[in-house]
Amino acid sequence: MRPPERLDHWRTSLDSVESLRQRLASVPDPHDDTVARQLMAQVAHAKSSSFMALLDASGNVLDVNPAALIAGSVDLAEVAGLPLWATPWWSGAQGEDVEAVKRAVEAATAGQFTRFDVGVRVAGREPGTLDLMIRPLRGRDGQVAFVVAEGRTITDRKRVEERLARQNAELSALTERLARVHDYRERLLGELSQELRAPLQVVVTRAEQMLRSEPTPEVRTQASNIRMAALSALEQVNDMLEQVRADHGETRLALVDADLARAVRTVAESFEPLAEDRGIDLTVKAPETLAARFDVERVSRIVSNLLANAIRHTPPAGTVVCELKASPGNATLEVADSGPGVPPEHRDRVFGRFRSGLDGDGRSRGAGAGLGLAIVREFVELHGGDISLGDAPQGGALFSVSLPLHPPDGPRVSATLAQQAAAAQRTEYVRSRLEAELQPERVEPTVPTVVIVEQVPGRADAIVQGIGDSAVSCVAGDADEALRLASELLPNAVIVGTAPGDMPATSLLRRLASDPKLTSLWRIALAGEREDDPPPDALVTAGAQLVLPASDAGDLGRRLWATAGAAIRP
Repeated sequence: MRPPERLDHWRTSLDSVESLRQRLASVPDPHDDTVARQLMAQVAHAKSSSFMALLDASGNVLDVNPAALIAGSVDLAEVAGLPLWATPWWSGAQGEDVEAVKRAVEAATAGQFTRFDVGVRVAGREPGTLDLMIRPLRGRDGQVAFVVAEGRTITDRKRVEERLARQNAELSALTERLARVHDYRERLLGELSQELRAPLQVVVTRAEQMLRSEPTPEVRTQASNIRMAALSALEQVNDMLEQVRADHGETRLALVDADLARAVRTVAESFEPLAEDRGIDLTVKAPETLAARFDVERVSRIVSNLLANAIRHTPPAGTVVCELKASPGNATLEVADSGPGVPPEHRDRVFGRFRSGLDGDGRSRGAGAGLGLAIVREFVELHGGDISLGDAPQGGALFSVSLPLHPPDGPRVSATLAQQAAAAQRTEYVRSRLEAELQPERVEPTVPTVVIVEQVPGRADAIVQGIGDSAVSCVAGDADEALRLASELLPNAVIVGTAPGDMPATSLLRRLASDPKLTSLWRIALAGEREDDPPPDALVTAGAQLVLPASDAGDLGRRLWATAGAAIRP
């Protein structure tokens, strides 16, 4: 027996349309014609794209609009008489969705209206979401006679809502993480201020006490080096704090009305003896007076950092020019030198953080954290000015700073004694630090010093244990730290391991060999056994004066010192 053919909803709806058209053409007023009204209702029912179902008072299906039947790939005969929640539209839905429909239908049979979002899923089809309304229809007696279920597809909207919910959850997680980072930053600032600056101040004070107690030349040299190292660390901590505050918009200027020309001359005069000792012609050009509103301490740091940078890179018998010029509403400070200059492709980099010199640009690598020029740019921009780098007429670098004479409006305030003292202290520190860097006093200590850079686990400790008390051993974390320690400690030897960090061992050896301050330094390299380790001849070519095998880490330190100790001991 052949199964009954399914109703062709498309043909049926077309038949209804044609019947309605003919009926409307034959009656004068369709609203007074019962047949015409029925046909209009049929056409609206047949052409509705929403989900529409008519249920009896028990919640069983009586009729469903064609669009819903087509979407569910079912015939009316297949769903008639079934409870709505048992129809194919919820055959593949989750149990909670089926229960929601069941509760809503039962509520409607009891006379209650319900509207909610519910998932639908016909077996073999993609899941969707309906905005479903289930409401009772009452008869003249007031009793529920039928139930109507109407739904419109909101699948796209639901997906957008779910995506927004996920993004909001991610944003909440990021906000929480940002709050933790902010809290960590606040604690870090507190620790930097209290746990680092206070001990460094103690070290500086103790070193100054030693210098005033008429020590021996060796002790004086060591005490001076300790003082400068502590001051350098203190300045780096202060610079990093300035950068952190600037990143979070917490840096504030202490603007005063003062003589900008006098401030520039005062800073430049403190560098004149140092320039004269190096045979450098330091020329200062400035008007007699130049009234301006600026932060005395920060402008002093701008001038002192630029002058220190110029003198550092100017060879003996060179020239440094510091010129302050006034124009309507602005002042221009230019610091030029006759050093090697900076190539155009590197000029944007010099103002970056942690850039103490640049490899391959003709400028030597300075000591410190590399925040000097970054701090200069930050302070210039805080004043509403700008800074640029170009070619100087003298052949070197030309730093040009433009500052407004009156940045923000505000009451007239005079510079306090504390501000002037802070500016002088900053200038003196920069000058004395540069002096120690350019003219280090070297008195050979009675105990040699060795810097070790090796990241192979356990090998650096083995070297230190093997050397023992015959030398002061200092282990660097990476190649950059080894370069800084070598520049500041001026050790007798540097031991370059097979894994010195991001920088290859050959590059580190070349850097050490090219530093004029380290001419008496012994460069000892360890030859590894891996294929990518440089061979001994490559290490020697790069500048190693002694190459030893790194195969026996346990006995490495003793063998190394027995081989090299006689050569590097003073």
